[in-house]
Amino acid sequence: MVSLVLLTGTVALGVIGTARAASARWPRVVTAGLHKNLALISAAMVAVHIVTTIVDPFAAIGLVSAVVPFSSAYRPLWLSLGAVAFDLLLAVLITSLLRDRLTRRSWQAVHLLVYVSWPIALWHALGTGTDTKLPWVLAIDAACVAAVGWAIWWRLSLTGNPLGRATGLLALPVLPLLTLVFVVAGPLQPGWARRAGTPAALLGRRTTGSSPAVDPGQPGRLVDVSLTGRAVVSDGPAAGERTIRITGHTIAAPTERFVIILHGAPSGGGVALSGGTARIGTLGTASGYFGPVVQLAGQELVAAVTGQGGQRRAQFILTINGSVVTGTVSLLAATQEQR
Repeated sequence: MVSLVLLTGTVALGVIGTARAASARWPRVVTAGLHKNLALISAAMVAVHIVTTIVDPFAAIGLVSAVVPFSSAYRPLWLSLGAVAFDLLLAVLITSLLRDRLTRRSWQAVHLLVYVSWPIALWHALGTGTDTKLPWVLAIDAACVAAVGWAIWWRLSLTGNPLGRATGLLALPVLPLLTLVFVVAGPLQPGWARRAGTPAALLGRRTTGSSPAVDPGQPGRLVDVSLTGRAVVSDGPAAGERTIRITGHTIAAPTERFVIILHGAPSGGGVALSGGTARIGTLGTASGYFGPVVQLAGQELVAAVTGQGGQRRAQFILTINGSVVTGTVSLLAATQEQR
């Protein structure tokens, strides 16, 4: 996300710089220097992004896949867009370092590739980013599109060619509209991980030990997933009643948040259940599950929850040590039995 923001600033300043805009307080040398430094920092952040992606063993993306499109089985199209954007940015950086040995026309021709890399990088982030659904991520993406769109609009408004200005202004909304349609029809819909090309072995991965099993292709399906959280005990809301509020999240990505509220008469350090609710779902989305707690027996808590995927049976195995909560959660179809 930081790389995308910096690249957006680089592109916007580049567009503004072509108009040779300047003022007494903001000379052209400042715009040019900021443009160059943002480009270098953006490239550094992209390098960090690539290295951490390669080191992460989950998707098994190698160094070759970072620079060669369609060489990885993991979300091949969307990962390849990232490789293309990186290759274009790399070409711009290398030719900029060799600018003294190139003709101005050759350097400018290659330098224009940074404007091509920006929309490709944007679609790469939207298509393969695991946080695309989060409101703050969508807000940053929208702000980046708005920033580049404003810079292009401002530059077009200064052109002396009426036909070129009109054509550019008419074409300007095309990319934002296509991007909006893609996001709504693609990443924001359930099952995008599967449709984006995530290998079936990763969608159905089951592991042992403390590593949880998560199926990102089927939102809301968890099987023996480790969790961590905190418990807060308070009196009320009725006289002689105790409330326990348990909040936390699963340890594996994509992170699922949960909130459990239990009411009942005090019983030791817990409650004799008279009512309660449980909510679980990915933070920042509307695809969560919610419903009443139907069973509380020792460490086992069961809730009948409902969400976009229909009815589910949420089974928590909780260990509470003071205010610290650990355990596992399984969120299965109501007809499934836990092994």
